[in-house]
Amino acid sequence: MANPINGTIAKPKTFGTADVLITCIAVLTLFVYADVLKFDFVSYDDRLYVTDNKLIKSGLSWDNILWALTTFHDANWFPLTLISHMTDVELYGVKPGLHHVNNVFFHTANSLLLFLFFRRVLLNHWTSAFIAAAFALHPVHVESVAWVSERKDVMSSFFWILAMLSYLRYIRRPGAARYFMLTALFVLGLMTKPMPVTLPFVLLLLDYWPLGRIRGISPELRPDICEQRPLKALIIEKLPLFIISASSAVVTLIAQKSGGSVVSLQNLPFVFRLENSFISYVKYIFNTIFPSKLSILYLLPAQIPPMQAIAAAAIVILITAVVLWKAAQLPYLFTGWFWFIGTLVPVIGLVQVGSQALADRYNYMPSVGLFIIAAVGGAALLKGVRHAEVIAAAVTALLISFYIISTKRQLQHWSNSITLYKHAIEVTHDNKAAYYNLGLVYAELGRYDEAIQYYENAIRISPEYCDAIHNLGIALMNKGKHDEAATLFKRVIVINPLYDKSYVAYGNILLNQNRLDEAMGKYKKALEIKPELPSALNGVGVVMALTGDPDGALGMFDKALSIAPDYTEAANNKKGALALISKRSSK
Repeated sequence: MANPINGTIAKPKTFGTADVLITCIAVLTLFVYADVLKFDFVSYDDRLYVTDNKLIKSGLSWDNILWALTTFHDANWFPLTLISHMTDVELYGVKPGLHHVNNVFFHTANSLLLFLFFRRVLLNHWTSAFIAAAFALHPVHVESVAWVSERKDVMSSFFWILAMLSYLRYIRRPGAARYFMLTALFVLGLMTKPMPVTLPFVLLLLDYWPLGRIRGISPELRPDICEQRPLKALIIEKLPLFIISASSAVVTLIAQKSGGSVVSLQNLPFVFRLENSFISYVKYIFNTIFPSKLSILYLLPAQIPPMQAIAAAAIVILITAVVLWKAAQLPYLFTGWFWFIGTLVPVIGLVQVGSQALADRYNYMPSVGLFIIAAVGGAALLKGVRHAEVIAAAVTALLISFYIISTKRQLQHWSNSITLYKHAIEVTHDNKAAYYNLGLVYAELGRYDEAIQYYENAIRISPEYCDAIHNLGIALMNKGKHDEAATLFKRVIVINPLYDKSYVAYGNILLNQNRLDEAMGKYKKALEIKPELPSALNGVGVVMALTGDPDGALGMFDKALSIAPDYTEAANNKKGALALISKRSSK
């Protein structure tokens, strides 16, 4: 084709090394995760985010978007995640396979964007490709990709990596518009999940290496992209980002406290949290190197053996000391290690949310730091070695093959709730939450004998596990064993006098035994604890109807339905109350 400016013949663009690598990474990622098309939703959070969430299931609307922007859903603020689930429903309905596919597309995009980012800063196709391929295919990332509820993880990371690419554009040619783009992408990431809160810190690490922006500290690595500046100037440059990070952290803490998710220091002392943090760091490293026993649930132990905590702390401190000692000679160690350590800080457990000790999903972006060390460090070790390229290719092929096989195997455990919890039981020790959740799944399927078995295992591990005891009682009720169930509900009330659901369940047993006054007492006690509990309101209404007060009963049913419009039992009872009122009026 002739060049219109000078008449020369323009050479056609060839399919270069970078294009081949990008294609391979994309194809392998899609191949590895193709099975998610056949996967179901799982009971753990997918109901909260999609299948039992009326607003999400109603799809996109201005009212729903406003709700997403203003609500603390599940003790968090992540409106873009909620809107993305609404969009899925709008496009596909509640079909699990297609919801899963969107997670895979985000993960694939993240892997390719990581390749583009590191290729620009490292100027090495193969090192960048290893980082991206390890990120794409490592089994530790299966949880983030195969779990519909973790859309927030892959989606927030998408904006995170775009923000890093935007940062490269900004430092190459600083300007208000480019800084605004960086800031906007950062905010979008935080609106999807608070995890990118550490991005300003990561940018400072990148300033040290591989960008070499810090005058007097960094080696001058990339003068073609940027020039060196004092560390103070670089911190001031990121001050707006740090302010946004701090604001996001405050909002997240408020949301989690309002949802009752934050564990108090009285219930979990700081020393215990610190010990668990060191152990978790070591486990994250171990799971990245030897990803053999990955689980959806890693529960906090009742006690931590002192020597285990000391050993873990020694490992983390020793590695940190070596990294600091070698920072000038091996700057990639500094950036990689502190990327890993720093990006895990918000979820390492110093502020404990929930009952998990750690989670694979938390290692989604932090693992990039370890992949940097492996890729750049591996290349450095082979420098000058005979046949280095052949050795590097062989080791890379073996690792990638191992990741593909391991990820394919790990992925199958996510096909449905039963396989997920059974795997958690197999690879963890005395996992009461996995037993309990598996019991819930079997109970919903009407397989009460199996449900009872798993509830009993959960109670064996934790004798005061009120949720398991209560649901064991419900399962026994469904098998007609009312006296045994009543004993369990009374046991729950003794353990936790504020457990409102057991008052209602015990009240229902008393109601079936025609002990109306006692049943009313239990329902009223539940309402003292939770004034707008629909099941308790319904119970009070039934007793009122049976004792000759259909008008009062009607008010209770109406109130229950105003709180839970789909409450079928209350709706049927309301019809009965109206029939009683109509019959009375016709006399």
